[in-house]
Order: sequence, then C-alpha cells, then structure tokens
Amino acid sequence: MTMLRARTAAWFTLLILVIAAPGALAQEPAQAASAAPAAASSAASVEQPPAAPLMVWNRKIIDLHAPFRGTPPDERARAASLRINGVLDTLRADGLTVGWTEVGADHGAVVRGNNLVLFAVLPGDVDSDDRPTIERAANEALDRLRAVLAERAEARRPQELAWAIALSIVATIALVLIGWGLGWINRQVQAMLIRIAQARLKLTFGGYDLRPVMWSLLRRTAGLIHLLLVLFAGYLWLSFVLRQFPYSRPWGTRLGGYLVDVGTGVATAFVGQIPNLITLIVIFLVTRGLVRIVGAWFRAVEAGTVQVSWLEAPTAAVTRRLVGFFIWLFALIVAYPYIPGAHTDAFKGVSVFLGLMLSLGSAGIVNQVMSGLVVLYSRAVRAGDFIRVGDHEGTVLTLGALSLKLITRKREEITVPNSVLSSSSLQNLTRQTGKDGLLLTTSVTIGYDTPWRQVVALLELAASRTQGLLATQRPFVLQTSLSDYYIEYQLNVATLQPSQHLKTESALNRNIIDAFNEFGVQIMSPHFHHQPHDKVWVPAGQWHEPPAPPAEVRQDEP
Repeated sequence: MTMLRARTAAWFTLLILVIAAPGALAQEPAQAASAAPAAASSAASVEQPPAAPLMVWNRKIIDLHAPFRGTPPDERARAASLRINGVLDTLRADGLTVGWTEVGADHGAVVRGNNLVLFAVLPGDVDSDDRPTIERAANEALDRLRAVLAERAEARRPQELAWAIALSIVATIALVLIGWGLGWINRQVQAMLIRIAQARLKLTFGGYDLRPVMWSLLRRTAGLIHLLLVLFAGYLWLSFVLRQFPYSRPWGTRLGGYLVDVGTGVATAFVGQIPNLITLIVIFLVTRGLVRIVGAWFRAVEAGTVQVSWLEAPTAAVTRRLVGFFIWLFALIVAYPYIPGAHTDAFKGVSVFLGLMLSLGSAGIVNQVMSGLVVLYSRAVRAGDFIRVGDHEGTVLTLGALSLKLITRKREEITVPNSVLSSSSLQNLTRQTGKDGLLLTTSVTIGYDTPWRQVVALLELAASRTQGLLATQRPFVLQTSLSDYYIEYQLNVATLQPSQHLKTESALNRNIIDAFNEFGVQIMSPHFHHQPHDKVWVPAGQWHEPPAPPAEVRQDEP
C-alpha cells in the first residue's frame, strides 16, 4: 500500500511538470519514455535553443531555454505567462513557494502559488544538473514575481497614482521650459555667429570669399547641437515619466540603463584612447610648428628680406601653401593609425568611399592645379601684368589654384581656367616692357605717287604729337610691303603703359589723319582699272616735300 502511494505521488508530480509545458498531455507512455532521453540529451547539448523570456505584467521573470517533452521553450514561456496572468490578482507574496520534484530522468524546481503550479525550472534552463543551482534560479525568479505583486499593489493605491501624475506634470512643465530656454539660447548663438561672420571672420581661398560657407557651416552646427540637446532632454523626460508608473517602470528603467550604458561606453572608450589622443596632439603641435617655421622663411622670401636664386617673390606664397599642404598630408598619414576608430570597418568603409569620390572627381581639379603650377613656375604671368589670352586681354587680378582672373578695359571680370592657359598662347604685354617700353604699331597704305620720305616724316610728326609715348625711344617707320597699287608703311612707337595701348593707338591714328590732311597727302590707296596715260612716279625734285627735311639733314637715308 505504501509503495502504491509512493508511485501515485511520483506520477502526480510528473503530471504537474507536464502541465508546466502544454502539449505534452496527449503523449503515450511509450512516447514519454522515448522523450525522456531526448530531453536529457537536449539539456546536455552545447547548442541551446534561443532564450524564451517568461513575461509577467511587462516584466521578465526568467529565461527558459530547455524544451520539455517536445514542447519548445517559447511555448512553455507563453503558457506559463497566461497561467500566471490569469491568477495574478489572487496571488499573495507569502503564498508563493519553490519545490523540488524528481521522477526518473525528469527533475527540476517547481514554483507554486495558491496550490497551483505556475512554472518549472529545468536543468536545461540554467545549463546545469546541480540541484542548488536550479533551486537558486527558481528562488530568484520567485523574488521577481513577488516584486511584481508588490508593484501591482502599489499601482492600485490612489495616492501613489496621484503622486506619479503630479511628478509627470512637473517634468512636462520642466521639459517645456528647457525647450524654450534652449530655443532662446540657439537664437542668441545664431545672432552672434552672424555678427562674427560679417565683422571678424575673413577667409579667402583661391580668390573666393569663404565667409558665407563658414557662416552656413557654423549655423548648421549650432542648429544640430540645439536639436541634440532638445532630443536629450526629451529622452530624459520620457525615461523619468515612465518610471513613475509601476506598469511602465521597466521601460523607463531600460531607457535610463541604455543612456548610462552609452555614457559608460563612451567614457571607457575615451579613457582607453587617451594615449592615442596624446600622440595626435604631439603630432599636431610638431606639424604646426614645422609649418610655421617653413612659412616664416617663405614669407621672408616673399617680402624680399631673403633672396634665393631658385625662387622668386611672386611664387613664394604659392610655394609656401604647397609645402604646408604636403607637410600636413604627411602628418595625416603618420597620425592615421592613432585616430580613434581608424581600424574599424565603418572607418575603412568611409575611407574607401572618400577615396573613390576623390579618384572620380579630382581628375579635372588636378589638371587645373597642375596647369596653374606650370603657368606659375614658368613665370609666364604675375598679378598686375597686362596680358592677352585667346579673345580676351586685361590686367591679371589673381592667379589662383584653379583659374586666372582678368579685369578688362570694359571692367569685366574674366575667369580663365588654368588648363586653357597652359594649352594656348599667352601674350604678356608687361613682362618685357622694362625701360624701353612696349612697341605699338599702326599701318597706312599710300600710293606710289607720294614721296616715301614725306610719308615717313608725316608719320613721325603724328607720333611726336601723341601723348603717352616714350620720348626716349624715337619712332621709326618700316616699309613692309610694295603692293600692286600702294606702299604699306608701318609706324613703330613705344609706350610704358601697355594697359592703355588702345587709347594710345586711337590718339596716334587721329594725329596721323590730321597730319596727312594738313599737308594735303591722300591716305586713300588707289586701285587702277587700266594703265594710266601718265607715269605714276615721284620726280627727284619732289623727294623732300614738307614736312620731310632737306636731303643734307637726313643722316639715316640710304
């Protein structure tokens, strides 16, 4: 009789374990016998099924890992959660107990409440067959369930609920005030940035004013910081409000824990990167000092206090920027391994992306820069020179890294790409002017019936009446062509003002017209339709017609 009672109790306990895992009731005894070794082997296997959390009133009680007689862990957790939530209002903390049951190969700790099996903790759930370990896990789950009951009781007290609502209202008012204050600070910062950008910030690169770009960058940065602060305040508000109510308290705790974990991770990473940051600071300081030393030497060359044969003052500024750029580039290569996150896949991906963008988009820029260096170091042009390139001529305003800017006589600003400068002819009207000036030429065609000495004298007379010509350089006339109908005369004069050559040539042409009209010499070139009856020639007695000097005065005449 005693043995029968013992067997009955054992089978009753096994039935309780089966209830903890729905779906095992319909199994045959033979299937149960064959499932027991399978459960044992599953508990001992290295690869466990995914954890299935047992949730009660929005709180995790325990993670279940082991299947029971063909029932997966998630089904066990779902059934236990429904069972506990169904009797949650009738459970009492002092009525919860933990018991141990062992039938054949099946054993584990059983949590009961109100004489009802709530859930079981099997060896596979804690990855151990040790009874104290299993019971300790069951007791911890029991403590969490008692905490749930205590919080449910707290949620039902009106004074606790009223206090939570009051604190939430105060937190909401504080959030509104903080948002208003952050908005006011953002507006003040934006106004201050506008004043700084307009009054103090003066940045130029390649002849371009970078103040609008810097202003936009600073404004966007300030706006982003303002948005992040508002989101951070909202995050803290949400976490605080959720923690005031028992049901949502786990959500608020997780939000706060996530913030703490992120802050701790950032602080830990920062402390771990302190040696690398110190190395980066040392590299930066050494590089900046070297750039300043090299820059001071190039500025001395630019100012003329230091003179070297291989470098001129106009090219010293560009050379200084180039050398500084390569020094900083070398420093960046040296500092790359010490940059935080340089060895992460994300940083490598960004590096590859930037490298691809530069390789695809920098071909034209590199061409322009190299062409500019060719023009600069060939000393073909300088700022202030009067040049002619293509269909444009004007005074060089700036010679930048990508283009050259001209100011024409019409006050137009012409931008000529450096690639055009290096691939086309460029006429510099200033470079060789020196003390001899720039030669200006103008041509007239006069018939054979006019003495050439008289034409030369008239052209020289017109040159002497023209202002802006170099007095030390005597004008001279060349007979450049003996055409079928006329002789072509070319007047050559010198000027020290190449940028005013059009005005000078215009004045010279007006004086030529006046001089020829004054002495009755026809400028119009005759074209004959038939041979004239009289010979078109100049007798010897008319060779020195005024204003040509007498024969004995001219020393350069052949």
